[in-house]
Amino acid sequence: MNHFLTAQETDQIVSNMQLAEMKNAVIKHMYFAAAVKHKFAQKDKLNKCNPEVKSTDLSRGKWYLLEGLVEEYLFPDVITELAAGQRNSTPPVQLLHSLLEYVLLGNTDAVFYAKLHHVLYLVLQRDPPWKSPSMLKYYMDLLQCPICKKGTWALIEMLVRSCLYCKTICHAVPVSERGDEQRIVHKTLLKFFFDLVRAEVEFLTKSLVEGTNSQHQQVMPQTVLLKTFWLGSETSVLFTKHINILADWVILSHRELNRKNDAFRCEVAGLLNAILGTVVEYWIISSLLMDRNVFHQIGDDLAQYLAISCDDFSICELKMFICSIPSLWLQMFVAEAVFKKMCLQRSITISTEPLSLQKIVCSYSPALREVGMHETRKIDQATKKKIGQWPCPESQRALQMLNGDKQNEVKVLPDLPDLICNKCPPLTKKLRPKAEVEAAYTKENCYRLAEEVHLYRRNIKGETALHKACISNKVERLIQLLSSPGTDINVKDYAGWTPLHEACNHGSTVCVREILQRCPEVDLLSQVDGVTPLHDALSNGHVEIGKLLLQHGGPVLLQQRDSSGKLPLDYVESVPVKEELLNVAHPEENIESFYERTEQDFCSQQRELWLILFNKMLLNFCSVYNLSSPFTLTLREVACSSVLPVMACDNCKMKNTFSADWLVDTYFKELETFQKLPQFLQELSANMFFFPGEQRKALLATLETMVEAYQLFT
Repeated sequence: MNHFLTAQETDQIVSNMQLAEMKNAVIKHMYFAAAVKHKFAQKDKLNKCNPEVKSTDLSRGKWYLLEGLVEEYLFPDVITELAAGQRNSTPPVQLLHSLLEYVLLGNTDAVFYAKLHHVLYLVLQRDPPWKSPSMLKYYMDLLQCPICKKGTWALIEMLVRSCLYCKTICHAVPVSERGDEQRIVHKTLLKFFFDLVRAEVEFLTKSLVEGTNSQHQQVMPQTVLLKTFWLGSETSVLFTKHINILADWVILSHRELNRKNDAFRCEVAGLLNAILGTVVEYWIISSLLMDRNVFHQIGDDLAQYLAISCDDFSICELKMFICSIPSLWLQMFVAEAVFKKMCLQRSITISTEPLSLQKIVCSYSPALREVGMHETRKIDQATKKKIGQWPCPESQRALQMLNGDKQNEVKVLPDLPDLICNKCPPLTKKLRPKAEVEAAYTKENCYRLAEEVHLYRRNIKGETALHKACISNKVERLIQLLSSPGTDINVKDYAGWTPLHEACNHGSTVCVREILQRCPEVDLLSQVDGVTPLHDALSNGHVEIGKLLLQHGGPVLLQQRDSSGKLPLDYVESVPVKEELLNVAHPEENIESFYERTEQDFCSQQRELWLILFNKMLLNFCSVYNLSSPFTLTLREVACSSVLPVMACDNCKMKNTFSADWLVDTYFKELETFQKLPQFLQELSANMFFFPGEQRKALLATLETMVEAYQLFT
């Protein structure tokens, strides 16, 4: 009996070892590119550090000398010494904080900051945060504002607000005319944070593909990224408060980029998008290290939130946003969330199961065909009819205003904290010019401070003084507010309405004229559920305001559709008035040709968007699971030991043997569907018959190449 029990126990141990080997093989296969990179071409300098090497610190006398130079405010000498000789030691946090504070107060030039930037990357290269728990603490102490010292998140929040809003929170920049230079510095600091957390994820990926996760972790790996975006017990969920705010920043930056396309905003939008993608990759890697199936949380939480937040994007903007998402996982789930939302809007039935290749092929592909047929019928049946006026009910707008704080508050960043006069740190006091310190306490500045507080104050609906001036048509008050420094004409109340929306809605013609003349940065395309200022004006019969908007905004304003799919001109009943408004933006076109062209363009863009979403789901899914590369090749590499014999090409046998594990079972189910793709290609081609030819041909050619590559090696 003892012999039998021992044999049974041995079989169980062998079985567990085989399962661990199989899971490692699946992970290595999914991260094939990362495995190759870390095995043959480890060229990333951030991953070259040896955790076993002990840094040889400079003598205490050396640090005391540098600290003495800091006390004398000889910062250029300090940074020059560090940049030249600090290669085998890590500077104290207090020393770097002194230099960082000097930079954040706007007292440096480009050469000084370049040297500090060099020093920070030297520290990261030699002593990364994963080297030891003490180094992780070192970075957490370092990555915070040296003035307020409220933690890493507060620093990131300050940097993003500066880049997006041109405002600071925890400290003031004494030289206001150098604000643009400071924002460049803030953007560079944000880039350093991104490089750091990306290096952390690359290190975790390296440990994952090297098979060091045989003993699964019980908690998420401790990183700067974890301590920044997950607090306390939040580690069990993906969509934490800080990730929610980060997602808002990503959406806001892309919305602003679409309105004001400049290089700086483009870089900031790319950085925020990259940080969010890194957060998602960390979540995936951590779940694999912890042996948890949390893939669905990306789609259920974060992706759905992003899809809802993109409601005000035009079709073109939405395509650009989805294509700009760096994480294949997040891009795939966002594409699915948008695809599902569009299906629900058209009452198209789709499967409710989690995303899988089977669902994409058997549920989303037929939905694609149904959409293509529907859009084609719309183009064929497009008539030259004049759509009657549909006034915007005031009761509906009032309801949106009352409930807006719950429905739409995530579309704007949280309000700035109340302005409080705190004592400045000693360094801040000494570096600030004496005249400025004295002027800060004059009666004029006290009045200005009170005016700023009043400017940012909101009522229960989130309305500011600007909103109330436009609602009441108080032109003089509006002009006074617009002349105040720091006024944001695009500020939104809790429902998402801007002051221009309110002026258009309430018929405040003079207010609209003053805003358009005095505020070239006003956003004429701002919307709530697709309702732009032009929609607001025309739905309430304010034709003169509509003309003013079209004179400043041009024909693009006429192309915007609200959540019901209506154009601004659809809210005008009189044909002559429609012609009069159209003549402002399109003097060469009549109403009939305008509606026909607009409908055709819209349907064409819709079909292109549908196909792009389907492409992102299908191709990304095959990519993240690496389905086009035969699994047996990876299996042979990891099956050198006698623990896991190579099972030739019998995927069915491997699936039945290891079906108890979620990851192995999921992979083989997807692989089984992928092997049947040749049978589905003809059906897929038929379902995409109504879509743009070039994109359809490219997708089918890519699938055929993937299938042929798989069959060639099996």
